[in-house]
Amino acid sequence: KQWYQRRVAITAGSPNNTNDYWTTAGLPPMQGFNSFNSFPHVGPYPASQDNKPLQSTASDLDQVTESFSNLKPADGTEPAPAPVESGPKSWAAIASQPAKPKPKPEPAPNTFAMKPGPGGQARMRGGVRWSQSRGAFNQGPDYTNVIDTRPPPPPAVLEKLKSENQYNPRELTMDLKNARYFVIKSYSEDDIHRSIKYNIWTSTEHGNKRLNEAWNDSNKKGPIYLVYSVNGSGHFCGVAEMSSGVDSNICTGVWSQDKWKGKFDVKWIYVKDVPNNQLRHIKLENNDNKPVTNSRDTQEIPRDKGVQLMRIIHDYKHSTSIFDDFGHYEKRQDEDNARKGADRKTWTSSGDNKDSDLPKPKN
Repeated sequence: KQWYQRRVAITAGSPNNTNDYWTTAGLPPMQGFNSFNSFPHVGPYPASQDNKPLQSTASDLDQVTESFSNLKPADGTEPAPAPVESGPKSWAAIASQPAKPKPKPEPAPNTFAMKPGPGGQARMRGGVRWSQSRGAFNQGPDYTNVIDTRPPPPPAVLEKLKSENQYNPRELTMDLKNARYFVIKSYSEDDIHRSIKYNIWTSTEHGNKRLNEAWNDSNKKGPIYLVYSVNGSGHFCGVAEMSSGVDSNICTGVWSQDKWKGKFDVKWIYVKDVPNNQLRHIKLENNDNKPVTNSRDTQEIPRDKGVQLMRIIHDYKHSTSIFDDFGHYEKRQDEDNARKGADRKTWTSSGDNKDSDLPKPKN
């Protein structure tokens, strides 16, 4: 009975509605109802039972419902009783029902976690830095998508850099009163990694000219400090001191894009992530009173604001830095070198760019 009540459509009072049909297709055999025409007559039936419209009246509904009361499945079993509707509930009755309890989330594991996807995104790259890929850890079929989240050992080049440089000094011994300060904006964190690795930097042609003029004007009267931030990162990532003038006639070939020309030496002092909300209150009167966090590349910072900025960066207790992902950027540089090396072979074989400054891939 339930099968037929769900499957048969009654077009009560709608003789012109051709979207509803009487049909027995796909239904289980029922005692007392072996064919379409054996059904108790409640209205004019078509000659064929295949998807033909039935014209009926609203009063036919009671006759059809009653006719089902004596039907039983062919195996003789009693069908389950249809649910009894108590009528529509008022909104007050629905609102008075207790809320269904939410399922409790399963506790997160301490040592292992699900893969976040190819590459293992963590914090940067468009606001989210890329984290190093962790070692795969499989423990049978139930752990095919589980990896060991324990941090890998730092790359050897990072250990060497840390042993040769005293990053993030405990004492603030810099000459802040006689210094000049500039904001440096980078297109990618790959270039920050390579700047730390090789102790060099370059800017745009306009930026290099501005920094070189500042270097020549200082004449060793005071240091020039560069405060770095990657576009869209939401934080400053470190401070370096300019230690040479700009050589505009050299192409190092180490940057993520080959368009940068020129080079000058730097010495990194702080390597830490300092969020913009720690520095946004510092306004620059020489830049329409905008926050220092809204600065463009090579924007100079007035000395008093520079001193304030450096003290905040020094005192900030950071929890992240580019050192966390140094191994990842090492791999990316190897891939870039291999790609540039392949391009270089193509150019030299055709007779062009034989003196290219692109680095050779590592053996």
